[in-house]
Amino acid sequence: MLTMNSGNRTSPKSSETLRNLLKSSIMAALTSALSLITIPLPFSPVPVTGQSLGVMLAGLSLGPWWGALSMSLYLGIGAFGFPVFSGGRSGFSALLGPTGGYLWGFVAGAWVTGFISQLTERLLTHRPGTGSRRMSLTWLFCFLSATIGGIVVVHLAGVYYLARVTGRTIHEAFLVGSLPFLIGDFFKAAAGALVAVRLERFSRPHRV
Repeated sequence: MLTMNSGNRTSPKSSETLRNLLKSSIMAALTSALSLITIPLPFSPVPVTGQSLGVMLAGLSLGPWWGALSMSLYLGIGAFGFPVFSGGRSGFSALLGPTGGYLWGFVAGAWVTGFISQLTERLLTHRPGTGSRRMSLTWLFCFLSATIGGIVVVHLAGVYYLARVTGRTIHEAFLVGSLPFLIGDFFKAAAGALVAVRLERFSRPHRV
């Protein structure tokens, strides 16, 4: 049990919470920076952006709850007027517009990515092996986690909302709001998994 000798001293748990809050804020800022990578497509209301990489990294490096919090912070920053959404957009109009489903899906996507990553990490702790083989398995599990959370979950939310807002069918919304982005998002998942593996010891907090 920690003895408090001074009013200025904090418990290890409080310090860990502060560190995780800082990391969540940094990840929200990184996602904001990645939103500057925006390529409009003439046939779709959904642009190509770098934001989904931030979603994947948030879940992989912070875990489900802190990852979801970082994306909630990102949405909050944009909702209150900071131009951190794709194309420099901001405000609740962006959250309620045709691409709003993708933005809301960032929170769920980060949580699912982190949750699956935690499950696969526990499997690895009981699996023998070291060195490059273990690193390859870690990358593969991170890639699968990022694919399910950062692509499947985000695209499902985005396509469904796009169909509701624009009056398209689900099939039409998928063709303009998901299919053109799948290859690029798979590359992002691979890159995010590689970053997560390389920065494992540095970036992973005590996750909850």
